[in-house]
Amino acid sequence: MDFLRKTRSFIRFYFDLSLDNKFTFVFTLLFPIAYLLITYSRVKSMNSNQQMINLIGMIAYIIVDTALNCVTLRIFATRDSGYIKAYYFASGSKWAIYWANLIVQLLTVVLENLFFIIFSMILYGIFSIKLLILLVVLTIITFPFVSLGFNFIFLLPFRESSLSILSTTLLLGFLLIFTTTFPNNLNLLALLNPYTLIGALLKDMLAPSMVLTINIILVILIYSFIGFVGYQFFDLQNRGRKN
Repeated sequence: MDFLRKTRSFIRFYFDLSLDNKFTFVFTLLFPIAYLLITYSRVKSMNSNQQMINLIGMIAYIIVDTALNCVTLRIFATRDSGYIKAYYFASGSKWAIYWANLIVQLLTVVLENLFFIIFSMILYGIFSIKLLILLVVLTIITFPFVSLGFNFIFLLPFRESSLSILSTTLLLGFLLIFTTTFPNNLNLLALLNPYTLIGALLKDMLAPSMVLTINIILVILIYSFIGFVGYQFFDLQNRGRKN
């Protein structure tokens, strides 16, 4: 109960922080909406299911972008501002801080994808409650694990000034790899890409496959392990200010 009380307190902190950074919400949607408009004429001729499935890359982009920039890198920003160390000594729990931020950003990414999906449906003149619910559920399931997967960054000695470059490289690099076809014997390795994992889970939800389900579970376990180890050994000292 004490842990939950601490988490609720930090939820208020990160919620207020998110309200102060409203532009992040808009900026995350700029690239997906631009992609939507640019590919409109090609995608318009597809059937409704193909149209939504074709957009999974952008739905995944919103999830990955929010997980990376608003969970992992925001924890960095909290540390560099001195808040995380002060709150850790006050509460005695690093994890209450992490889960609070994750919960706030989960609500944010659901709203982002909800807006994007509804905008897509309006643009293409289609509406499917079933598909809308499916994609929202997909967002809720994948976002926490993708966020945990990025915790490997906590183990690396990056300076604050280089984090934006790292973010752009990972976002576009994973997206580029997502469009690459891998041989069947590398399917598990390919699933380590968060974009591919999200797309695979959608595929498994639409047409369940025992092999794919097992591979997804294995990757989720790997993400979870990386997440817990990465954050557990996260240095509360601001390494970015050291010479």
